[in-house]
Amino acid sequence: MTIVDEDIQALRQQFHELRRKLQELDAKISETRSNRDIANSEVKKLSAEIKNLREQFLQLRQQLSQLIEKKKELYDRLVSTREERKKLIDELNKAREELKKLNGEYKALRSFLGSKNYDEDELRSRIEQLEWQYQTMTLPPEVEKVIINKIRSLESIYVNVKHLNELRAKIEETRQRIPQLKEQIAQVSEQLKQIVSEYLKVKEEVQKLKAQRDELFQKIQNLRQERDSIREKANAYHQELLTLLQEERAVREELERVSVLLKAKELSQHLEERKKLLYGKALEAYEKYKRGEALSLDEFKLLFEFNMLNRNLQEQ
Repeated sequence: MTIVDEDIQALRQQFHELRRKLQELDAKISETRSNRDIANSEVKKLSAEIKNLREQFLQLRQQLSQLIEKKKELYDRLVSTREERKKLIDELNKAREELKKLNGEYKALRSFLGSKNYDEDELRSRIEQLEWQYQTMTLPPEVEKVIINKIRSLESIYVNVKHLNELRAKIEETRQRIPQLKEQIAQVSEQLKQIVSEYLKVKEEVQKLKAQRDELFQKIQNLRQERDSIREKANAYHQELLTLLQEERAVREELERVSVLLKAKELSQHLEERKKLLYGKALEAYEKYKRGEALSLDEFKLLFEFNMLNRNLQEQ
Protein backbone atom coordinates (compact mmCIF):
# COMPACT_ATOMS: atom_id res chain seq x y z
CA MET A 1 0.00 0.00 0.00
CA THR A 2 1.39 3.38 -1.03
CA ILE A 3 1.63 6.44 1.20
CA VAL A 4 -1.22 8.01 -0.81
CA ASP A 5 -3.39 4.98 -0.19
CA GLU A 6 -2.57 5.16 3.50
CA ASP A 7 -3.43 8.87 3.58
CA ILE A 8 -6.73 8.27 1.79
CA GLN A 9 -7.60 5.39 4.15
CA ALA A 10 -6.81 7.56 7.17
CA LEU A 11 -8.87 10.43 5.76
CA ARG A 12 -11.81 8.10 5.04
CA GLN A 13 -11.68 6.73 8.58
CA GLN A 14 -11.52 10.29 9.96
CA PHE A 15 -14.40 11.29 7.66
CA HIS A 16 -16.61 8.43 8.90
CA GLU A 17 -15.73 9.14 12.54
CA LEU A 18 -16.61 12.82 12.05
CA ARG A 19 -19.91 11.88 10.37
CA ARG A 20 -20.74 9.51 13.24
CA LYS A 21 -19.83 12.20 15.77
CA LEU A 22 -21.91 14.74 13.84
CA GLN A 23 -24.92 12.39 13.87
CA GLU A 24 -24.49 11.88 17.61
CA LEU A 25 -24.25 15.64 18.11
CA ASP A 26 -27.36 16.24 15.96
CA ALA A 27 -29.29 13.71 18.04
CA LYS A 28 -28.01 15.28 21.25
CA ILE A 29 -28.84 18.78 19.94
CA SER A 30 -32.36 17.66 19.00
CA GLU A 31 -32.87 16.09 22.44
CA THR A 32 -31.44 19.13 24.28
CA ARG A 33 -33.49 21.58 22.20
CA SER A 34 -36.61 19.52 22.88
CA ASN A 35 -35.85 19.45 26.62
CA ARG A 36 -35.28 23.22 26.59
CA ASP A 37 -38.48 23.91 24.68
CA ILE A 38 -40.49 21.62 26.98
CA ALA A 39 -39.00 23.38 30.03
CA ASN A 40 -39.72 26.82 28.56
CA SER A 41 -43.27 25.74 27.75
CA GLU A 42 -43.72 24.57 31.35
CA VAL A 43 -42.28 27.87 32.62
CA LYS A 44 -44.74 29.77 30.42
CA LYS A 45 -47.62 27.60 31.64
CA LEU A 46 -46.64 28.10 35.28
CA SER A 47 -46.23 31.85 34.76
CA ALA A 48 -49.76 32.06 33.34
CA GLU A 49 -51.09 30.05 36.27
CA ILE A 50 -49.20 32.26 38.74
CA LYS A 51 -50.61 35.36 37.04
CA ASN A 52 -54.14 33.99 37.32
CA LEU A 53 -53.65 33.07 40.98
CA ARG A 54 -52.06 36.48 41.62
CA GLU A 55 -55.19 38.19 40.26
CA GLN A 56 -57.33 35.97 42.49
CA PHE A 57 -55.06 36.83 45.43
CA LEU A 58 -55.44 40.58 44.83
CA GLN A 59 -59.23 40.26 44.55
CA LEU A 60 -59.30 38.17 47.72
CA ARG A 61 -57.12 40.69 49.53
CA GLN A 62 -59.46 43.52 48.46
CA GLN A 63 -62.49 41.56 49.70
CA LEU A 64 -60.66 40.86 52.95
CA SER A 65 -59.80 44.54 53.38
CA GLN A 66 -63.45 45.49 52.88
CA LEU A 67 -64.59 42.82 55.34
CA ILE A 68 -62.04 43.93 57.93
CA GLU A 69 -63.29 47.50 57.58
CA LYS A 70 -66.88 46.26 57.97
CA LYS A 71 -65.83 44.24 61.01
CA LYS A 72 -64.25 47.34 62.55
CA GLU A 73 -67.42 49.36 61.90
CA LEU A 74 -69.54 46.62 63.51
CA TYR A 75 -67.20 46.46 66.48
CA ASP A 76 -67.45 50.24 66.94
CA ARG A 77 -71.27 49.95 66.75
CA LEU A 78 -71.10 47.05 69.20
CA VAL A 79 -69.09 49.09 71.70
CA SER A 80 -71.30 52.19 71.33
CA THR A 81 -74.52 50.13 71.59
CA ARG A 82 -73.24 48.36 74.69
CA GLU A 83 -72.37 51.73 76.17
CA GLU A 84 -75.83 53.03 75.26
CA ARG A 85 -77.49 50.03 76.95
CA LYS A 86 -75.28 50.44 80.01
CA LYS A 87 -76.29 54.08 80.28
CA LEU A 88 -79.98 53.12 79.96
CA ILE A 89 -79.58 50.41 82.63
CA ASP A 90 -77.82 52.90 84.90
CA GLU A 91 -80.60 55.38 84.25
CA LEU A 92 -83.21 52.68 85.01
CA ASN A 93 -81.48 51.80 88.28
CA LYS A 94 -81.30 55.46 89.19
CA ALA A 95 -85.00 55.86 88.34
CA ARG A 96 -85.85 52.92 90.57
CA GLU A 97 -83.75 54.32 93.40
CA GLU A 98 -85.30 57.72 92.84
CA LEU A 99 -88.80 56.20 92.92
CA LYS A 100 -87.97 54.39 96.14
CA LYS A 101 -86.66 57.61 97.66
CA LEU A 102 -89.66 59.64 96.49
CA ASN A 103 -92.07 57.05 97.84
CA GLY A 104 -90.31 57.21 101.19
CA GLU A 105 -90.51 60.98 101.30
CA TYR A 106 -94.11 60.89 100.17
CA LYS A 107 -95.12 58.39 102.88
CA ALA A 108 -93.27 60.35 105.56
CA LEU A 109 -94.87 63.64 104.51
CA ARG A 110 -98.25 62.00 104.13
CA SER A 111 -97.90 60.64 107.65
CA PHE A 112 -96.87 64.08 108.89
CA LEU A 113 -99.94 65.72 107.35
CA GLY A 114 -102.24 63.07 108.71
CA SER A 115 -105.26 61.46 107.12
CA LYS A 116 -106.90 64.72 106.14
CA ASN A 117 -106.69 65.65 102.47
CA TYR A 118 -105.81 69.24 101.67
CA ASP A 119 -106.40 71.15 98.48
CA GLU A 120 -103.39 73.23 97.53
CA ASP A 121 -105.42 75.91 95.78
CA GLU A 122 -107.86 76.22 98.64
CA LEU A 123 -104.98 76.64 101.11
CA ARG A 124 -103.42 79.30 98.93
CA SER A 125 -106.75 81.12 98.64
CA ARG A 126 -107.34 80.91 102.42
CA ILE A 127 -103.88 82.33 103.13
CA GLU A 128 -104.44 85.18 100.67
CA GLN A 129 -107.79 86.02 102.30
CA LEU A 130 -106.24 86.14 105.77
CA GLU A 131 -103.34 88.25 104.54
CA TRP A 132 -105.75 90.67 102.86
CA GLN A 133 -107.85 90.81 106.04
CA TYR A 134 -104.76 91.43 108.11
CA GLN A 135 -103.46 94.17 105.77
CA THR A 136 -106.77 96.00 105.14
CA MET A 137 -108.68 95.79 108.39
CA THR A 138 -108.06 97.40 111.75
CA LEU A 139 -108.19 94.60 114.25
CA PRO A 140 -107.54 94.30 117.92
CA PRO A 141 -104.09 93.03 118.78
CA GLU A 142 -105.35 89.72 120.07
CA VAL A 143 -107.26 89.16 116.81
CA GLU A 144 -104.21 90.11 114.71
CA LYS A 145 -102.16 87.62 116.70
CA VAL A 146 -104.70 84.90 115.99
CA ILE A 147 -104.70 85.75 112.28
CA ILE A 148 -100.91 85.79 112.13
CA ASN A 149 -100.68 82.39 113.83
CA LYS A 150 -103.37 81.09 111.50
CA ILE A 151 -101.48 82.36 108.44
CA ARG A 152 -98.26 80.77 109.65
CA SER A 153 -100.00 77.47 110.35
CA LEU A 154 -101.70 77.46 106.96
CA GLU A 155 -98.42 78.43 105.20
CA SER A 156 -96.66 75.50 106.89
CA ILE A 157 -99.40 73.15 105.77
CA TYR A 158 -99.41 74.73 102.28
CA VAL A 159 -95.68 74.25 101.88
CA ASN A 160 -95.92 70.57 102.83
CA VAL A 161 -99.03 70.01 100.69
CA LYS A 162 -97.33 71.69 97.75
CA HIS A 163 -94.24 69.54 98.28
CA LEU A 164 -96.48 66.48 98.61
CA ASN A 165 -98.11 67.28 95.28
CA GLU A 166 -94.70 67.82 93.71
CA LEU A 167 -93.59 64.46 95.09
CA ARG A 168 -96.72 62.82 93.68
CA ALA A 169 -96.02 64.36 90.27
CA LYS A 170 -92.38 63.23 90.35
CA ILE A 171 -93.43 59.73 91.45
CA GLU A 172 -95.88 59.52 88.58
CA GLU A 173 -93.31 60.85 86.12
CA THR A 174 -90.70 58.41 87.40
CA ARG A 175 -93.15 55.51 87.29
CA GLN A 176 -93.89 56.32 83.65
CA ARG A 177 -90.20 56.72 82.90
CA ILE A 178 -89.30 53.23 84.19
CA PRO A 179 -91.29 51.20 81.59
CA GLN A 180 -90.09 53.58 78.90
CA LEU A 181 -86.51 52.85 79.93
CA LYS A 182 -87.25 49.11 80.01
CA GLU A 183 -88.64 49.33 76.48
CA GLN A 184 -85.60 51.29 75.31
CA ILE A 185 -83.29 48.75 76.95
CA ALA A 186 -85.18 45.90 75.24
CA GLN A 187 -84.91 47.63 71.86
CA VAL A 188 -81.20 48.38 72.32
CA SER A 189 -80.61 44.80 73.54
CA GLU A 190 -82.27 43.49 70.38
CA GLN A 191 -80.12 45.82 68.28
CA LEU A 192 -77.08 44.63 70.21
CA LYS A 193 -78.03 41.01 69.60
CA GLN A 194 -78.31 41.65 65.86
CA ILE A 195 -75.00 43.53 65.78
CA VAL A 196 -73.26 40.74 67.71
CA SER A 197 -74.70 38.15 65.32
CA GLU A 198 -73.58 40.12 62.26
CA TYR A 199 -70.20 40.85 63.85
CA LEU A 200 -69.56 37.15 64.56
CA LYS A 201 -70.64 36.26 61.03
CA VAL A 202 -68.27 38.82 59.50
CA LYS A 203 -65.52 37.72 61.87
CA GLU A 204 -65.95 34.13 60.69
CA GLU A 205 -65.88 35.29 57.05
CA VAL A 206 -62.69 37.26 57.75
CA GLN A 207 -61.02 34.18 59.25
CA LYS A 208 -62.18 32.10 56.29
CA LEU A 209 -60.85 34.62 53.76
CA LYS A 210 -57.57 34.91 55.66
CA ALA A 211 -57.17 31.13 55.48
CA GLN A 212 -57.96 31.20 51.73
CA ARG A 213 -55.54 34.11 51.26
CA ASP A 214 -52.73 32.34 53.13
CA GLU A 215 -53.37 29.10 51.25
CA LEU A 216 -53.39 30.94 47.91
CA PHE A 217 -50.22 32.85 48.83
CA GLN A 218 -48.43 29.60 49.73
CA LYS A 219 -49.60 28.01 46.49
CA ILE A 220 -48.22 30.98 44.52
CA GLN A 221 -44.90 30.71 46.39
CA ASN A 222 -44.67 26.99 45.65
CA LEU A 223 -45.46 27.56 41.97
CA ARG A 224 -42.85 30.33 41.81
CA GLN A 225 -40.23 28.02 43.28
CA GLU A 226 -41.21 25.29 40.84
CA ARG A 227 -41.14 27.75 37.92
CA ASP A 228 -37.74 29.14 38.95
CA SER A 229 -36.35 25.60 39.27
CA ILE A 230 -37.62 24.65 35.80
CA ARG A 231 -36.36 27.97 34.41
CA GLU A 232 -32.88 27.14 35.75
CA LYS A 233 -33.11 23.79 33.97
CA ALA A 234 -34.26 25.52 30.77
CA ASN A 235 -31.32 27.94 31.00
CA ALA A 236 -28.96 25.01 31.61
CA TYR A 237 -30.40 23.20 28.57
CA HIS A 238 -29.99 26.40 26.54
CA GLN A 239 -26.35 26.79 27.57
CA GLU A 240 -25.75 23.11 26.80
CA LEU A 241 -27.44 23.62 23.43
CA LEU A 242 -25.18 26.58 22.62
CA THR A 243 -22.13 24.49 23.52
CA LEU A 244 -23.39 21.59 21.40
CA LEU A 245 -24.14 23.90 18.47
CA GLN A 246 -20.66 25.36 18.71
CA GLU A 247 -19.17 21.87 18.85
CA GLU A 248 -21.41 20.78 15.96
CA ARG A 249 -20.25 23.76 13.92
CA ALA A 250 -16.62 22.89 14.59
CA VAL A 251 -17.19 19.20 13.72
CA ARG A 252 -19.09 20.18 10.56
CA GLU A 253 -16.27 22.51 9.53
CA GLU A 254 -13.73 19.79 10.24
CA LEU A 255 -15.85 17.28 8.30
CA GLU A 256 -16.02 19.66 5.37
CA ARG A 257 -12.27 20.18 5.53
CA VAL A 258 -11.58 16.41 5.65
CA SER A 259 -14.16 15.84 2.89
CA VAL A 260 -12.45 18.36 0.63
CA LEU A 261 -9.03 16.94 1.47
CA LEU A 262 -10.27 13.36 0.87
CA LYS A 263 -11.78 14.35 -2.47
CA ALA A 264 -8.54 16.04 -3.42
CA LYS A 265 -6.52 12.99 -2.42
CA GLU A 266 -8.90 10.66 -4.25
CA LEU A 267 -8.82 12.89 -7.32
CA SER A 268 -5.06 13.03 -7.15
CA GLN A 269 -4.90 9.20 -6.88
CA HIS A 270 -7.33 8.85 -9.74
CA LEU A 271 -5.30 11.22 -11.90
CA GLU A 272 -2.12 9.40 -10.96
CA GLU A 273 -3.63 6.04 -11.87
CA ARG A 274 -4.99 7.49 -15.12
CA LYS A 275 -1.60 8.96 -15.88
CA LYS A 276 0.06 5.59 -15.30
CA LEU A 277 -2.52 3.91 -17.52
CA LEU A 278 -2.08 6.50 -20.27
CA TYR A 279 1.69 6.33 -19.91
CA GLY A 280 1.52 2.59 -20.47
CA LYS A 281 -0.57 3.12 -23.57
CA ALA A 282 1.88 5.83 -24.67
CA LEU A 283 4.77 3.36 -24.35
CA GLU A 284 2.87 0.84 -26.43
CA ALA A 285 2.24 3.51 -29.06
CA TYR A 286 5.91 4.50 -28.91
CA GLU A 287 6.98 0.94 -29.60
CA LYS A 288 4.64 0.81 -32.57
CA TYR A 289 6.00 4.14 -33.73
CA LYS A 290 9.54 2.83 -33.56
CA ARG A 291 8.53 -0.21 -35.54
CA GLY A 292 7.04 2.08 -38.13
CA GLU A 293 3.54 0.91 -37.59
CA ALA A 294 0.59 3.20 -38.26
CA LEU A 295 -0.68 5.12 -35.22
CA SER A 296 -4.16 6.39 -34.43
CA LEU A 297 -4.88 10.02 -33.63
CA ASP A 298 -5.27 9.20 -29.92
CA GLU A 299 -1.94 7.39 -29.94
CA PHE A 300 -0.25 10.45 -31.49
CA LYS A 301 -1.86 12.62 -28.80
CA LEU A 302 -0.46 10.34 -26.11
CA LEU A 303 3.04 10.57 -27.65
CA PHE A 304 2.80 14.36 -27.69
CA GLU A 305 1.39 14.43 -24.15
CA PHE A 306 4.34 12.48 -22.76
CA ASN A 307 6.85 14.17 -25.09
CA MET A 308 7.93 10.84 -26.57
CA LEU A 309 8.32 12.11 -30.10
CA ASN A 310 11.07 14.48 -28.95
CA ARG A 311 12.68 11.56 -27.10
CA ASN A 312 12.68 9.57 -30.36
CA LEU A 313 14.44 12.39 -32.16
CA GLN A 314 17.07 12.55 -29.42
CA GLU A 315 17.64 8.81 -29.66
CA GLN A 316 18.23 9.12 -33.45
